[in-house]
Amino acid sequence: MAKKKKSKRKVEPRFERRIKTIAERDPPEADYYDDDDEDEEYEPQPRARRAARDDADSEKPRRSWPYVLALLLAWGIIGGGVFLSHWISELPDTRGLLAQGPSHDITILDVHGRQIARRGLTQGTMVDVSNLPSYVPNAFIAIEDRRFRDHFGLDPIGLARAAFENMIAGHVTQGGSTLTQQLAKNLFLDPHRTFERKTQEAFLALYLESRYSKNQILTLYLNRVYFGDGMTGIEAAAEGFFGKPASQLTLPEAAMLAGSVKAPTRYNPVFHPDASVARGAVVLRAMENAGFITDGQREAAQATRARVVRNTATDGSGYFADWVVDQIGNYVGGITEPVVVQTTFDLSLQEKAERAVAQNFAQYAAKLHAGQAALVAMTPDGAIRAMVGGRAYGKSPYNRAVSAMRQPGSAFKPFLYLTAFEHGHKPSDIMKDGPVNIHGWKPSNYEGHFEGDMTLTHAFAKSSNVVAAQLIVEVGPKAVARTAHRLGINSSLLAVPSLALGSSAVTPLELTTAYAPFANGGDAVIPYGISAIATKKGKLIWQRKGTGRGRVMSAENAAEVVGMMTEVMTTGTGKAARLDERPSAGKTGTTQDFHDAWFVGFTADLVTGVWVGNDDNSSMVHSTGGVLPAHVFHTFMEDAEKGLPVKPLSALAAMPAVQVQTDPAPAVPVAASVPAEKPPATIEDILNRLAGNATPSSATSP
Repeated sequence: MAKKKKSKRKVEPRFERRIKTIAERDPPEADYYDDDDEDEEYEPQPRARRAARDDADSEKPRRSWPYVLALLLAWGIIGGGVFLSHWISELPDTRGLLAQGPSHDITILDVHGRQIARRGLTQGTMVDVSNLPSYVPNAFIAIEDRRFRDHFGLDPIGLARAAFENMIAGHVTQGGSTLTQQLAKNLFLDPHRTFERKTQEAFLALYLESRYSKNQILTLYLNRVYFGDGMTGIEAAAEGFFGKPASQLTLPEAAMLAGSVKAPTRYNPVFHPDASVARGAVVLRAMENAGFITDGQREAAQATRARVVRNTATDGSGYFADWVVDQIGNYVGGITEPVVVQTTFDLSLQEKAERAVAQNFAQYAAKLHAGQAALVAMTPDGAIRAMVGGRAYGKSPYNRAVSAMRQPGSAFKPFLYLTAFEHGHKPSDIMKDGPVNIHGWKPSNYEGHFEGDMTLTHAFAKSSNVVAAQLIVEVGPKAVARTAHRLGINSSLLAVPSLALGSSAVTPLELTTAYAPFANGGDAVIPYGISAIATKKGKLIWQRKGTGRGRVMSAENAAEVVGMMTEVMTTGTGKAARLDERPSAGKTGTTQDFHDAWFVGFTADLVTGVWVGNDDNSSMVHSTGGVLPAHVFHTFMEDAEKGLPVKPLSALAAMPAVQVQTDPAPAVPVAASVPAEKPPATIEDILNRLAGNATPSSATSP
């Protein structure tokens, strides 16, 4: 028993030591103990260890934040590098900017060798800044970017100044862009002021500065900047405004060009010389302040008036110039060097045409509510002499003479009557001007009444719609459409009875072209404005050799239609267009509700078509072809023909035996339509027919 007790006493301390060891190695949580049973001997040690461990755990996040920031920074650098490299890869290729590009310089001359326009002026002739007088680039630096030689593509001082000035003004008055930024915009970007565009502009400026020297950037800028009036580049502007190469520019000329960059239209040396000179004075003062010139040089330059080359062309000549430029590619393909285009245009006649439109519009347009006009004048063989595409090219370059599709009204009737004559009718045939019903279509006359029996000549002169309707039913709309196409109408024509009254739209150019066969005696023509194209060095590239489309009507039929056209100007609807001392012929045209008014006529020298209307197709106030268009025709043709010898009309001169009959002969029975006769097959038939119809009219129409 004693041994057992002793053994028990020996085990107890060993167990307690083991408990103690476990407690020290892994102390329990505070909540695991009960306050009543806790041994005070063990309480401090476990809690102290736990607090120390908590403190150690709380210190770990504070020690790891630099690593997190470093990781984020590394990823930011990697992402930014990828984005930057992608952005740089999409930048425009700048390697070939200094290379000589193809030239699109087109000089257009009139029939007398006078310059009409110069189009497509680009940097085809690259001018190195080192080959220019020092004051030329310095003028641009002084007024556009005074610290150009010192900055890195962006000018923080200039940006701050511009921001301050804009803040004071309350709106944007200055941009603060450097020459390099302007070059970047001219080369690669659109002109709209947006934050994205300005950001791209800044990056591209830095990009250009890293690849090119200051002189190279200045060279690129001077050859790419726009000077207005269709001219880009210092060489083009020097030749266009002063008639000399850029290397020969004087100080006042350089100042005027540098000043025009801010607002090319406002400071155009040709159209606004006073404003251009005043702006040049500002540039000269800036050059003096920058130390580029002395006070004496500035005063001498301001005292010297630059000689600006005056353009001999009128503003409206731009319509013809645009038309010519659009056609050049059809003859010579792509242009790789400067060319000179010799045309059929006559600047003197163009000036007279524009004046005729302006004078008569000033007198009649307001009360007629007429807004626009077009005029085409050509020789009987199709050579364009004048072209008015609208009342003001500067306000509306849309060429109505070439592109406006309008209904010709009764001006289409010559094609109908020619078709009727080819089917056997004669000018002296009698038809009834009275009510008709053609499958529900009941045409009426402009005057609102009918005259009864009348000759075809009288019906044509008075523009009887009823007689025209009967004729087209007899000969057929398709035959009339074929005749019009044969003479020069290119537009699609709807072959319906109303075609007799000009219901299908055509352009003023093609309608005038289709009248040319009547003027020349029967040959269809192709309207043309270009006679030759050569390089600026004189090498001939292309020359016109065509003669037209050939014969499209007999001499007899041409004389018969022309004879009726003369009656229009003598007793009919075109009396206002009649020329005082010169044979002339023509036809009026007015569409329903007065949307369009026409007069197309000719002498032995010129064929002229005039259209009047509104761009929105709104109605005019009782504006017929015999009013405003006829007056425009009369004014222009009288002025254009002044000093020329009086000549008979070609068609009538070729067939003098053809007479027109304007009054119905009592012995001829009245008929609504005349059966078609067989066309003459031989010269004897023609002579016999002419002899049988050679009786002059007994009276004139009222």
